[in-house]
Amino acid sequence: MIKVPNVKLFNKVVERAVNELEFYNDEVSYRCDLLTAHTDIGLDFEKLLAFPIYDFVHDMRGIANNVDRYKNKVENGFVPRCALPEEVV
Repeated sequence: MIKVPNVKLFNKVVERAVNELEFYNDEVSYRCDLLTAHTDIGLDFEKLLAFPIYDFVHDMRGIANNVDRYKNKVENGFVPRCALPEEVV
């Protein structure tokens, strides 16, 4: 089942990532990673957006390092701090 994120919140998280992080040179990469992670494990975008910079970087870097866009999975056992509680096993 595909989980569709709240587009408004999703866009705000992407905007924050573009403005505050330097993992990627383009907005599309952040979008792809976040959508992949959300589809696989479910993300609370409101929580992620409100995080202080340390927690925001932790989740975004962890997602960037552990997402496999081709498999549509977050690998290596990484669980973002903003993962939806009901999705964490």
